[in-house]
Amino acid sequence: MHTMNDDYVQDKTRRIVGRQVLRRASRMVQAWRDDEQENARLAKQIALLLLFIALLGAALFILF
Repeated sequence: MHTMNDDYVQDKTRRIVGRQVLRRASRMVQAWRDDEQENARLAKQIALLLLFIALLGAALFILF
């Protein structure tokens, strides 16, 4: 048999667990966003490196 005290404890427990789940989900989303930003930064650096190599190759082709 449930008492009023049991219902109160269950409600509080659900709230605490719910908050923890939301915090954990928020941390997971933030980590995903950080990874995506890092990937975008690396992609930009690789693209710039490839552009530099292409320009250098074109310059060498023209000069020789």
